[in-house]
Amino acid sequence: MKLTFAYSPCPNDTFMFEPIVSGRIDTEGLRFEIHLADVEELNRSALKDAYDITKLSFNAYTKLTPQYQLLNSGSALGRKCGPLLISKKPMSVNDVKTGNIAIPGKNTTANFLLSFAYPDLQNKSEMIFSEVESSVLSDNTDAGVIIHENRFTFQEKGLVQIKDLGEYWEEKTGYPIPLGGIVTRRKFTKELKQKIDRVIARSVAYAMSNPESGNEYIRSHAQEMNIEVMKSHINLYVNEFSANIGTEGRGAIYHLFDNHPQVEKGDYEKPLFVPEGNKESANDFLTENYWTSRYDNNMSGWDVGKITPPIKNYVDLLENKTIAILIPGAGNAHEAEYLHNQGFTNVTVCDLSENPLKNLKLRCPSFPDQNLIEGDFFDLDSKYDLIIEQTFFCAIDPDLREKYAKHMKSLLKPKGQLVGLMFDIIFPFNGPPFGGIAEQYRKLFSKHFDQVSIEKCTTSIAPRLGNEVFVKIGSSK
Repeated sequence: MKLTFAYSPCPNDTFMFEPIVSGRIDTEGLRFEIHLADVEELNRSALKDAYDITKLSFNAYTKLTPQYQLLNSGSALGRKCGPLLISKKPMSVNDVKTGNIAIPGKNTTANFLLSFAYPDLQNKSEMIFSEVESSVLSDNTDAGVIIHENRFTFQEKGLVQIKDLGEYWEEKTGYPIPLGGIVTRRKFTKELKQKIDRVIARSVAYAMSNPESGNEYIRSHAQEMNIEVMKSHINLYVNEFSANIGTEGRGAIYHLFDNHPQVEKGDYEKPLFVPEGNKESANDFLTENYWTSRYDNNMSGWDVGKITPPIKNYVDLLENKTIAILIPGAGNAHEAEYLHNQGFTNVTVCDLSENPLKNLKLRCPSFPDQNLIEGDFFDLDSKYDLIIEQTFFCAIDPDLREKYAKHMKSLLKPKGQLVGLMFDIIFPFNGPPFGGIAEQYRKLFSKHFDQVSIEKCTTSIAPRLGNEVFVKIGSSK
């Protein structure tokens, strides 16, 4: 079956979809006729129902829910990655309100975010995104909203930032910035939409696992963009929300819809997203290369930069600092860093990727090398008094959870404990992260342990509050 697929020539899109173009992945019999265009041109084409699958701005999507449904992968959301309002000189709020502002298309999310920050603006000049800077520099407009690669280079041209519109959205809403997504025709059968969703997800996963594979294709459409700017562009806009939009990403989009000046609250076609289909085995792509590329490209949204409060509160009550502690799937291992700095002498971390272990060693040069294990958790065979769970359980294929429980049992010393956090939510997408509910965990671990405590966590970090349980699992003998 042949489908038309339109996206922008920007590096984040060409990066994510090059595996489809180059035939690197299984497309399940689907063939794609590719069309590349500026995002505002894509928005206008979507208003004309031009393509079977298309990238568009979330702002434009508010007008298109009867025709299209959002896919769960391929979106551009994030933090500190929004459009910028720039000018040749500083401007007051009143100057902005009365000035002539260049925008990269009335249907773009950039225009919505400008109106979100300056609701009384009246005088806007619409143009292609690449012309905004020159319009400001030539004094044809007083200020302009820049997107894409221009946000990396505007200062080199003597322009100044008036407001970070994405940052303003984050401050006011707490949500990541919803920029653009991939949609397909709502009228397609459920089976076809789910097949398209799987193929897009597979393409993004392949690109993230093999970040250099599409360089030639990406450069050919990057309009002579500097290679470092190109990489910065990809790193900024391709992240965990691109892999799967997740609960937080969905929340950002629903918030945009429910607070949009041209959308009657709740008055849009539902559901917004293509429903989740049959889950594929994650073992095909959750490889060492996949995780390494995510660290290399700063795609580690699970990493909050420090030990989380529930784990810290538990650790602070431990008196014996010589016990053998394991942190599997440790990532950047902020828990291990904290334990080491608190004087715990026998902490071991294990991760499939070498990079986060190197990061830990850079932060803690005295951390013992022999306790840094690059390898598969399921290959470990030592014994531990305590195993700390923090985002590892949710990163492995759920098909491996029975194996996880059995292996935990084999690694714990008599009366040892598995302690930590697990998600208490069913995610509406294929992970990682993979969700679950407390009752499932209780049933799983009770088969192998006689002491299973699973309680709702009340001290989670804000984005996860209400969606985590604190587990303490062990045996009485």
